[in-house]
Amino acid sequence: MSRNAVFLFSVWTSLLSAVFYFLYGFTAFGVPWVMFVCLAIFFGMGGHVRDVPAMCLSALAGCVWGKVDFLLMDLFQNLGLGLAAASFVSITLGTAVTMVLHIHVLARTPFRHMPFIFAGVCLTFSQNNGNTVGLAATLVIGIVLAALCSLGMDFAVKQFPLPKEGERS
Repeated sequence: MSRNAVFLFSVWTSLLSAVFYFLYGFTAFGVPWVMFVCLAIFFGMGGHVRDVPAMCLSALAGCVWGKVDFLLMDLFQNLGLGLAAASFVSITLGTAVTMVLHIHVLARTPFRHMPFIFAGVCLTFSQNNGNTVGLAATLVIGIVLAALCSLGMDFAVKQFPLPKEGERS
């Protein structure tokens, strides 16, 4: 990316993030930082606007898997395991099943974006299995924010392309 494109993209992303953060303050969801986790994942995995519906579904599936992990922990504790052992077994089983299912079986479906599935799981843990609606809504809001930021990046790159070999910038 050219220097001017980076500058424009940075200003766009910063302003848009500030607007989203400000508007988010009018909700009762309570986890605004999750939006920025979504930015990191979206750009880290080279996300595109066309992937937004699948990313949202994957993130929501991750929240469900996080809840499954909590159910398994309760089940194994009720069967006599201590919290540490129940957590170990539950997370091992839950993660293995989740990965095989989403990476192999569901690879050609909207439920294929493992980074967002992992985010949904770990962020469910960050909320101690609570704030389900707030977390789910914020994941979707964060993914939409990231997509809008990426549109700004696309615009900036088109407006300020890298100079061709031998040209002065």
